[in-house]
Amino acid sequence: MSHPLIARRRLLQGSLGVGALAALGLAGCSNEGRGDTGSQAENDAVELPAYIPYEGFVPDLKGENGVSDTVLQYPMNPVAATAGPPGDGADVGVFALTNAPVPPPMSQNVFWQELNDRLGFTLSVALVPSGDFTERFQTTVAGDQLPDLFTYFPGGVPGLPALLRERAADLTDLLSGDAVQDYPFLANIPTESWRAAVYGGRIYGVPIARGAQSSPALYRRDDVLAAQGIDGDVQSWDDLLAIFRELTGGNTWALSNVPMQLIRQAHGIANAWEVGADGGLVSVNEDERQLEALEQGRRLVADGLVHPDTTTSDNQQRQAWVVGGTTMFFEGTFAAWPNLANLPTAGDMRLGVVVPPAIEGGGVADVWLGPPTHNLTGISIDSTDRAAALLDVLNYLAAPFGSAEHIFKNYGLEGVHHNLVDGDPVLTDKGQSETQLGLKYIGEGPWVNYVPGKPDVAQAQFDAQSAVVPTAIPNPASTLFSETQSRKGSQIGSALGSVETDILQGREPVSAWTEAVERWKRDGGDQIRDELSEAYAESEG
Repeated sequence: MSHPLIARRRLLQGSLGVGALAALGLAGCSNEGRGDTGSQAENDAVELPAYIPYEGFVPDLKGENGVSDTVLQYPMNPVAATAGPPGDGADVGVFALTNAPVPPPMSQNVFWQELNDRLGFTLSVALVPSGDFTERFQTTVAGDQLPDLFTYFPGGVPGLPALLRERAADLTDLLSGDAVQDYPFLANIPTESWRAAVYGGRIYGVPIARGAQSSPALYRRDDVLAAQGIDGDVQSWDDLLAIFRELTGGNTWALSNVPMQLIRQAHGIANAWEVGADGGLVSVNEDERQLEALEQGRRLVADGLVHPDTTTSDNQQRQAWVVGGTTMFFEGTFAAWPNLANLPTAGDMRLGVVVPPAIEGGGVADVWLGPPTHNLTGISIDSTDRAAALLDVLNYLAAPFGSAEHIFKNYGLEGVHHNLVDGDPVLTDKGQSETQLGLKYIGEGPWVNYVPGKPDVAQAQFDAQSAVVPTAIPNPASTLFSETQSRKGSQIGSALGSVETDILQGREPVSAWTEAVERWKRDGGDQIRDELSEAYAESEG
């Protein structure tokens, strides 16, 4: 999932399973219970930007019912989608995140220099590693140092609605309804993603849409399974468990991490929150099936089927294990697929995605649908007089797939940062290093499944999503915000996640979950539930 998850992932890096995010109710809260900044009814009354799909891009495979469009080969002869340099000609400062090594500084970065030439001004980017983002963001805000453009996560900052009211430009008049037509590539962003930008009845940012890409996925090494004559498509948990056992031995393990999201989905546990009999929301932490799911996860560890270093490793290391063949399964999100395929050691690796087998047998279970918004880009209140020009810059960065702007933003200069291989832009080592400016977290159009030079991977992505996304279960709180969640959610969620890790590692009995949930409820979980329920009632009412 694939979201305010950046800060929360840091808290849970020691967990055996990224499924803790969903189970703890840490994924997908973005826009309810506004405290002194307005009600959910006021937010719902806001006219969101009109959705005007860009017609100049035709994918090879058209996604429907939430599935992302897919391209097998980059369109030939990309042409400019904009009429000239964006903005007002004045320099622009950006506070953004990165999940990649920090690139060379501007003075030594050919891509950055060329980007500035094309923009017609200097784009100064302060990049923050994702694990440090929340702390650095709060420090920057406290020091009144927010630049013109800044990244933030829905619900991921204490008191976010009040912070935005005081520190961010109100973009409502520039973006609401048909006004967004002045920024056609922002109008190309799906409506649902804009809901995370509304606080106190006003629009305070431009979303980076993800949709299905943030949905959980248990990847498997289909090439390895095929070589061993194993069919990875299973219809029961016992079948999947048998595969895990067959692929474990010596210096190899079946699993990079404990697939708690898949296990919980297999048990029919809802996606973070569910609507109770009284119409209010109920946390899945209280679902009695959590105990059985945790027992299933604990057994995987006890049986030696999970890499023993998983709790002291991050997702990049876990991905490297599965690509290198040390493990055969890795649980992440659909957004991880191109990263896995592009790792230098990937070679001809072929991945598939496990559809959760219903724990009681006799078929498969539905997956959880990820939140529609990954992060947002706000405009500093000190730059309000330039807001229209800065939105033009974001519009430029959100230029559609297949355009000259898009290929340069993602792949740099031909012959320098990428080479065309059968028409596809394949990054060079220089391109891998210099292009990592975090631009995809600043301004970006709708996600497109595409991996340069690997049409089979893009096809596999499309096929896997088509199999599970149309029936994926949404989180009913995914577009709601809780003030208590923003202030206490990470703390109490981390405490609950630590208990989960202890259970999975065998340091605590499964029964410890029940008391941990009671503490979570007392320390803020019940208040979060009440705020979300109130917002849900207003939204549905």
